Amino acid sequence: MPFLNKPAFLARLMATLALAGLIGFTVTAFKERNTFDRLDVLNGPTEASPVVEQPPTGWALHAEGGTSRLAVLLTDENSAWLGLAHGLKSIGVPFRITRDVAEATRHEMILAYPLLSGRTLDEEGRMALRRHVEAGGTLIATQVLGGGLQDLFGFASVTESRAHHSITFEEAPGVDWIDHPHERTVLLGQPDLPSSWIGTQTYDGAQQVLARFEDGSAALVRGSTKAGGSAYALGFDLGFFILRAHNDRNDQSYRAYANGYEPSVDVWLRWLKTLYHEHEPLAVTLGTVPHGRELAAVITFDVDYVASMDNLLAYRDLLVREGVQATFFLQTKYYRDFQDEGFFNDRTLAAVDALVDAGMEIASHSVSHSDMYASVPLGDGSERFPAYQPRVKARGDTRGATVLGELRVSRFLLEQLGGVSVASFRPGYLATPLRLPEAMEAAGYRYSSSATAGNLTTHLPFRSNAQRSYSRETTVFEFPIAIEDEFPPLMDQRVDEAMALARTLARYGGSYVMLIHPNEIDHKYRFLEQILPALKPFAWFGTLSQYGSWWVARDQVEADLSRTGGRLELRLTATDPLEGLVLELPAEMRPAAEAGLKRLSNNRWLLDKLPAGTLVLKLDRS
Repeated sequence: MPFLNKPAFLARLMATLALAGLIGFTVTAFKERNTFDRLDVLNGPTEASPVVEQPPTGWALHAEGGTSRLAVLLTDENSAWLGLAHGLKSIGVPFRITRDVAEATRHEMILAYPLLSGRTLDEEGRMALRRHVEAGGTLIATQVLGGGLQDLFGFASVTESRAHHSITFEEAPGVDWIDHPHERTVLLGQPDLPSSWIGTQTYDGAQQVLARFEDGSAALVRGSTKAGGSAYALGFDLGFFILRAHNDRNDQSYRAYANGYEPSVDVWLRWLKTLYHEHEPLAVTLGTVPHGRELAAVITFDVDYVASMDNLLAYRDLLVREGVQATFFLQTKYYRDFQDEGFFNDRTLAAVDALVDAGMEIASHSVSHSDMYASVPLGDGSERFPAYQPRVKARGDTRGATVLGELRVSRFLLEQLGGVSVASFRPGYLATPLRLPEAMEAAGYRYSSSATAGNLTTHLPFRSNAQRSYSRETTVFEFPIAIEDEFPPLMDQRVDEAMALARTLARYGGSYVMLIHPNEIDHKYRFLEQILPALKPFAWFGTLSQYGSWWVARDQVEADLSRTGGRLELRLTATDPLEGLVLELPAEMRPAAEAGLKRLSNNRWLLDKLPAGTLVLKLDRS
């Protein structure tokens, strides 16, 4: 090898390296630049989707059903009865609503709502309720204000108040399932915010107190009769309480916003379910988790950052290895602004295609991911790409965005470019406009996961209301978020806490939606590596859309158990076919052999397939 002049060699080497670096930079820049060819040819959606005002939902929708159901005696139509209806649907208790006392007393168990007094029920009706309890029946009433029935409920007088924020259950029969501090004491409002406290009734001189307000006064009391009848008086408007929480209007009345257990709504629903099974001989309830599992787990990713796009396939590979499908909420950001570059483009669509090929759900995470989404205008439902051009100029400064525009345009782009049907939505920052449910309905969505379980104080899905208010339900269902990734400590340092929450929710079939931003492959990745195998022995896994379609079909199932002579029949009516429905039957009953149900544990039975229409199952005594 000839001798080389060292300075000349170094100069040539540096030049070569510089040229290589320039070429590398040029190639990298070419690969990384935004390309929008696949978007440029699009224009839509062409059909308008305005929000159309609808009349209030009528209680008569729930007026039918057999006498084995819980009878809700509606004493005031202008009340928050929708809260009760949605709550009972969530926990799986069959019910019917009636204004007729004679009809109600044909049922073993009656819930009088929203209040009981001489003003809301005449003397004849009140005496009919008295006779029902004295004959051995069960009556639950919220806000018992008088009407001469105080002795039936076992108290002397009632005092109305707005001075209470929590209720603690006593150690008493019927609540032995309570074993968590947040179940023992449930919140009615934020303790440090008196304006969040709701109206209450305290029952003075009560014979049997089952729960007390924080000042020791009686909040829930029970009266009993010699014939075995029971009358329960609850000292607040339960329907209003549920709707206020479902509508995220409870002024942060929680102890854990996320990553913790906040079951204030669920405790009252479980209490009603327990009473129903205790006092109704023909009680049958519907399970809350598909296919007989104990927990419904849904893994979701919020893709709202350019760096996240390069990590999607790593998370996809982990999910595929574990045999788990997940939902990817994608922001369709097709422009550069204050927040980020336009990362929804030709290059990143390859990753979207790969997710679809792996069986993952593609869902919308809006266009602009604005922190002001809760306060932008509704829009008129004609917004379309490419004319729709919102911009985030700074925090608290978003221009050109509308509620409907974010929904319509993002869904259009995802469906056109991903070749999928988009049914699920989550807003950036979990910023939820008051009219989000009906806007989602108008734009063609079915499933929302837009608030944490702590904020809503429930770990069960439920049907949303228009204007997040009290009078009209929508076709959109909300799936609360249980686990999120932004609160400390790092995710892989809180696997044990996350598993503890999962096991607590599994005790009553709660949902377990996880929110993860795939902006890194570090502690969040390790969290999933650890928690997925740990959940598998007892959890069902699916996408939000899979869980949502199952839940919607279950929401429409009607169940009636009847006895004719010595014959027992369970009649199930379904609007849509449903697979993997769990039925909880009376302990002394079991399906006949030809019914083909699988026994799970105790009195829980799995029905593999429920066709649309009516299915009649014969039952035998154990």
